[in-house]
Amino acid sequence: MSGFGSKAVAACLLWLALAAPALADVGALLAEVVDAHGGGTAPAAIHERGTTESLRRGIGPMERWWQAPDRFRIEIAYPGAAESRLLRGAEAWQQGQPATTAFHGALLLQAARMALPWRLQQNAQRVVDLGTGRSSQGRPLRILEWPVQEGIKLIVEIDAETRLILRSRGILTLNRASMEFATGYENYRSVDGRRVAMTERHFAMDQYTGSTKLDSVEFPAVLPAPTFDPALAAPLLTQAVAQ
Repeated sequence: MSGFGSKAVAACLLWLALAAPALADVGALLAEVVDAHGGGTAPAAIHERGTTESLRRGIGPMERWWQAPDRFRIEIAYPGAAESRLLRGAEAWQQGQPATTAFHGALLLQAARMALPWRLQQNAQRVVDLGTGRSSQGRPLRILEWPVQEGIKLIVEIDAETRLILRSRGILTLNRASMEFATGYENYRSVDGRRVAMTERHFAMDQYTGSTKLDSVEFPAVLPAPTFDPALAAPLLTQAVAQ
């Protein structure tokens, strides 16, 4: 083997030796994060009910559905008007109409947050360790980055002691402009063996926009097909507002 070839092989082996421990550390951390949230296998689907309070639109009942890997729907009945959003992979709808590219990206970020501990573990090969930090309350953090897809990433802040996720920051980049949507997680409770944050605090571009409080969480094996069919899914909360 030539001298150049030997040096190239040596450099490659050195890179692998340096990269392997970092990857192993992320994998070990994510295993602890999943255990802290109840362990076990990732939920195949989630159905949640609760109340959303928006500083701009008021308070109303909320219902949210998610099914792996890329189905998401949310209905919020604000006073006098309802919000309906639906994601089906590469397609998205708002109020029953095809969504804009930016709104589609925002829905992808919302969907990525569902079952987040397990989703991070499933994508461990792509998760990047950003090191340590401090929460706004001074708690020590471990910080990870998950590149969901091009132009979309989640920064996840994990309590260094409890391994519970305290906050996620979704960053959407379009045409070199970035938007950030953050969610803080509070009031963890055990639901069917999984620990769920029953209170979420929402922020857009560092500005507080409101909160969501969950009343019930279910983990069905599968959701009815019409749930994610824009032509068949009946917007139940929209109907409730109309009545």
